[in-house]
Amino acid sequence: MATRYIGIKEMCQLTGKSHPTLWRMWAKKKDFPAPQKSRSGTFLGWTERDYEEWVEAQRVNSTR
Repeated sequence: MATRYIGIKEMCQLTGKSHPTLWRMWAKKKDFPAPQKSRSGTFLGWTERDYEEWVEAQRVNSTR
């Protein structure tokens, strides 16, 4: 099965966060998974699995 990647525009819509906020979350705070890149450095985005795991972690953390 092929891996589906979520691009930055779609990720912004899914999370309700802006591009700069997402960047801060993964690059500075490490609160969000870093996007995947190809070996040549081309931006691929986030796998659906990465996004789903992040959502689940947010849900678990909010119930504590």
